[in-house]
Amino acid sequence: MSPRLDLPIAVAAWLLGFAWIRLRGSWAPLALLAAVAAARLLVGDPESRRLVRPSVAGLALGLAGGALLVGATYGLYHPLAAVFPGLPAATPGLYGLLNAGGYSPFGLGATVLVMSACEEVAWRGRTLSEAADGTRRLDGTALARVAAVALLYGAASLTSGSLLLFALSAGCGLAWGLLRVVGRSLWPAIVAHAAWDLAVLIAWPLG
Repeated sequence: MSPRLDLPIAVAAWLLGFAWIRLRGSWAPLALLAAVAAARLLVGDPESRRLVRPSVAGLALGLAGGALLVGATYGLYHPLAAVFPGLPAATPGLYGLLNAGGYSPFGLGATVLVMSACEEVAWRGRTLSEAADGTRRLDGTALARVAAVALLYGAASLTSGSLLLFALSAGCGLAWGLLRVVGRSLWPAIVAHAAWDLAVLIAWPLG
């Protein structure tokens, strides 16, 4: 299937999945759609399979990037709350939305790990291969591609009804996209994504 369809398929799947979370309180459809989108690429695209070959350097970059992103999130939360007074009130609402099904910490953690990997394959796999071409630097064109994908990733969550989720998704998507491009592998983004989700959603909730 043409790479041009990767982003439209991802956008449609995530819009449907987040609409279901908002209406029915279940992650199951989004998790299924994400798994199918990722499987389509891993089965049919050699480049996607290459991107998920683990390496020590990729895992180390992911851990470092994840730690930096988690630290920045907690360090910036209260200063941002002072600038945006609606942030503290929106935060518990977002947590309620994301755990709408009343998942146990173990169940939510397992869902987070699966979703982290599937999202990175579907959103930042071969969609960013041109930006991560080994023959070029992280130039303006590559940065624009990463930023555009991050904004689409954020916009695909808008059916959840949460502008805070849009902002977080777009911001984190930018960071994960940069890690994927710099590491020329999906593992830095997958590890950082999983680490951030586990920290913020389960281990040390914000607010």
